[in-house]
Amino acid sequence: MKRIVLYIAMLYLVGQARAQLVTYPPAENITRENPNIYPSEQYIVTLEQDDRVIQDFVYCMSSMHTTNYSETTSWVNFSFEGKVKVTVECLQSKIDFAQIQPLNKEVEPAILSAGKIEFLITEPGQYSVEFEQGSIIKHPLLIFANPLEEMVPDKSDEHVVYFGPGFHKIGDRLELKSGQHLYLAGGAYVKGQIYAEDVENVKISGRGIISGEDYMPRTHEHMIRMRNANQLKVEGITMIHSPRYMIAINGDDHYFNNIKMMGWWFSTDGISAGTNTLIENCFFKVNDDAIKLYKSNTTVRKCVIWQMENGAPFMISWNGRSDFGDCHVYDIDVIRVEHHWDNENLAVFCAVHGGQADISNFLIEDIRIYNSKWRMFHLVTRPNRWGKWNPDKGSLSDFHFKNITYFGSQQIPSLIMGHDEYHPIHDIQFENIMIDGQVVQSFKRDQFIVDEEFTQNISIK
Repeated sequence: MKRIVLYIAMLYLVGQARAQLVTYPPAENITRENPNIYPSEQYIVTLEQDDRVIQDFVYCMSSMHTTNYSETTSWVNFSFEGKVKVTVECLQSKIDFAQIQPLNKEVEPAILSAGKIEFLITEPGQYSVEFEQGSIIKHPLLIFANPLEEMVPDKSDEHVVYFGPGFHKIGDRLELKSGQHLYLAGGAYVKGQIYAEDVENVKISGRGIISGEDYMPRTHEHMIRMRNANQLKVEGITMIHSPRYMIAINGDDHYFNNIKMMGWWFSTDGISAGTNTLIENCFFKVNDDAIKLYKSNTTVRKCVIWQMENGAPFMISWNGRSDFGDCHVYDIDVIRVEHHWDNENLAVFCAVHGGQADISNFLIEDIRIYNSKWRMFHLVTRPNRWGKWNPDKGSLSDFHFKNITYFGSQQIPSLIMGHDEYHPIHDIQFENIMIDGQVVQSFKRDQFIVDEEFTQNISIK
């Protein structure tokens, strides 16, 4: 009897050890004939942990908009605990340079040959494997190294909407109700959109993919659209090809964790959520504002952002109507900003505030900005096409930007400018702002333009 118990225990331990690296088979629709998602012809990725060696499936999709810099984007998606050695074979070009972003993670690749590198990942995250230098990369490879899943729901639970591995069509509006849990298992490829209204306690999770590939830009709703939704959680999934925002929610108490978002259109924003929201460990490669800081008590941390040519990584306001604030953004890696043409929303931190809200009390700290050449800050109050201008009211105040590092030089200086005495910008503090290796100690016009007529107490140290 003791031998049987010991044997079962050993099987359990072996099973536990093997479960420390989990990969997912692709759905049957992901073929070379599919123009929306197909096996990568650029890369082969192999994962190794202990004595296990697995060739992971490399997804790929082509750019959709004429201005997109990346011609394709490839990625792998797995879950793990411990350490994983990753080997990348580059099939189309010779390797003479390699780096892994975010550089802050200190993942060092070793070039093994003209076509192969390897590196070690020791913590979950989203990594960009780069063989080109500069802000433009034609064929990115992304590594989505998820933590092991916890609390996988029982698919027989009446409150669970379960999509297992494989291809699923859900249509333009899969409607969720209060208390439901939508689960996308690893290997699930779900085509369509999700909607809810007047709900609470709704969860969406898993390691699967949801795609809006059938929709041209602005022809359909946001990929996950919820109105008056409270206590929403979204975790672990990958979202691609959205015709509008990836996620647009209003209500209270929202939580977003480890979501990977990749879109191509000018209207493909990342997340806009309600009050009391926490966004963490998420990845954005989008072509409009990545994160909307539009509601009170929003916290954003430990995210990785690849901002395409349009939109801002952090958009604070176009048209804020009701007063809001008390937002905290920290420990963020903006690994690439592709801004290259003049538009008012092209800055890393942006407010073109044309609404009547008094927006105040923001702490934004410990932000690292790589591969960017446009401007860091664009904080202005003025009428714009998205706002309903109130001639008597609308302001920005009590912002503290601290420990912001910009690896590069601005081709356009940052701008801080109020519109008139009724729309001031005041009490803005910059602390330890580093540009191109130098701490900025004063406002020089080649780096910062600060309007003196309708701003007050703008300081830098």
